[in-house]
Amino acid sequence: MATFFVYWPALRNGFVWDDTALCFRDPLIRSWRLIPEGFRHFLFLDATASNFYRPLQRLTFTADYQLYAFARPWGWHLTSIAIHAAAAVALFFLTVRINTALPANALSIEVRERVALGVAVLWAIHPLHTSAITYIAGRADPLAALCGFSGLALGLVSLENGKRARLAAAGAAACFLGALLSKESGIAALLIWFLILALRRESWRVFGKWLALTALVVGTYCALRFSAEKTPPPPPPVTPAAIRPILAARAVAEYAGLLVAPLELHMERDVSTHPQDTVDATLRNARKREYQTLLGVLLILGLIAWWRRSARRDPHVGLALGAFLVAYLPISNLFSLNATVAEHWLYVPGAFLFLAVALTLRGFFAENAESQRRGESLCAAAPLRFSIAILLGLWAIFLGARTRARQEDWRDQRTFIERTIADGGGSPRMHMNLANVESAAGRQDLALAHYREALRRAPEQPMIWLGYANVLLRTREFDGAREALAHAEKSPLLTAECHRTRAALDHLETGHDSGNLLRAALESAPRNWPIRKQYVEYLLERGDDEEAMREMRDVLVFHGFRNEEWVLMGRILESINRPDLALNAYRQAADRDVHDEATRARIRELAASIGSAK
Repeated sequence: MATFFVYWPALRNGFVWDDTALCFRDPLIRSWRLIPEGFRHFLFLDATASNFYRPLQRLTFTADYQLYAFARPWGWHLTSIAIHAAAAVALFFLTVRINTALPANALSIEVRERVALGVAVLWAIHPLHTSAITYIAGRADPLAALCGFSGLALGLVSLENGKRARLAAAGAAACFLGALLSKESGIAALLIWFLILALRRESWRVFGKWLALTALVVGTYCALRFSAEKTPPPPPPVTPAAIRPILAARAVAEYAGLLVAPLELHMERDVSTHPQDTVDATLRNARKREYQTLLGVLLILGLIAWWRRSARRDPHVGLALGAFLVAYLPISNLFSLNATVAEHWLYVPGAFLFLAVALTLRGFFAENAESQRRGESLCAAAPLRFSIAILLGLWAIFLGARTRARQEDWRDQRTFIERTIADGGGSPRMHMNLANVESAAGRQDLALAHYREALRRAPEQPMIWLGYANVLLRTREFDGAREALAHAEKSPLLTAECHRTRAALDHLETGHDSGNLLRAALESAPRNWPIRKQYVEYLLERGDDEEAMREMRDVLVFHGFRNEEWVLMGRILESINRPDLALNAYRQAADRDVHDEATRARIRELAASIGSAK
């Protein structure tokens, strides 16, 4: 109820940012028939390649597309909210179970459930998680959390005596596999499980059983992942090893501030030191980062002291902090990442941190009450407990109100980008995205202004130069487009797209045939469907039906899972007067997109035409 209350306004929102790539442009979510194919490909199939193998996320998108298509985005948001609510419920049951995971336990079932309810509700309504829930493309985090929390809870059930232990172990293994298939960081659930087994000092027989199950889980995942088709993504930025501890300290301070007072929330966060607009701004930012580094170091020392104290007094707090550390280390900046801080990265680690805080407060209240009874404490337990409860209640109300208000920031693409920039997330990529929004709306002058701002902030980014060249092309500023394109061509990763843009530039400026450049673009990226589609349509315009047929035949032999491929093949077959073969191609297209009503109408027309001819 708490989750749906704070996230309900998200049902008014549309698709933003990477939703266009993972929803609109993914051909593998268009039909149930393509589910097996979805497990054979990484994400971002027709967009910039990635290292993300997340077929379970794609599977939920397939279900959403069947139910809602793209005309009802509220349904996609409803699914994300429901998955987050289910993850919070799973966290509740895990918290109840984890409070009895270790031998030392003095909490009654009623107290355990109160602690679990408080942890689950605060975690569910925290506004830091909006980028994983309100943002449809962020669904991998709630899915991984739901599977991971469920796997850990079932794993604890499997350690009990009884007939259901074996079934619970199988369910836990399936959930751990689901966490991995949802997001790569889902491996943290398995690592946390072995931490629990180690702290419980389980027998070698239990460890052996779970090592065998883990080998089965990881082996299945690796078999799926490493047999999937993948286009090598651009290499991630490499962070020097000497800088990583500094970034790690700053990230701790940044996340701590966001957890306690989540006021300025936006994508594209960065705690590294970069030159600013002016010298004074650069110096102010440098001083801010120095203080942030110092604060981060102090917080890390505080966490270590907290863990050492809790390990002696309440091992359950030590377990919660250990689980937090396991889940947090991959995002700590001790390893090279594609960003320094991202709000949604704290989605799973935050749950265990909340649990550690709740158990620490509960232990403090119990110790204070006991000391009061013995006359050793001057602080009354009841008033103190009441005061802290009031503060926590006010904080929870603030969190819920902030989360509910935050939903408006994701209303549509323009609102999302403008508010991100206004809240301090004005990265070059955000200005580039806003430029694309303005260009699509026909405001090319504003688009050029935003591209120039993006280039001023990141003049070395070839992708921005390529987008700038395309906008200049739309305004027929051919000299500027050629100059911008020369900058973009310095990146070998953009060779195909640069050939494509240069083909359009030459054709518009001189009227010359651009086929050679399109062919060069296709040879540079033979798996790029948008480029191949453009080249085939160019061949059809030239009247070269046979060459177009050969191009499409090669595509359909190796892939053939795109609805657009079969539609285009049907058009070619109709152009050479083979309506019978075209009818079959259109039927193949309809099987690959359950909402392609235009193709189904064409099937009825062709079938009627063939029937009357007979």
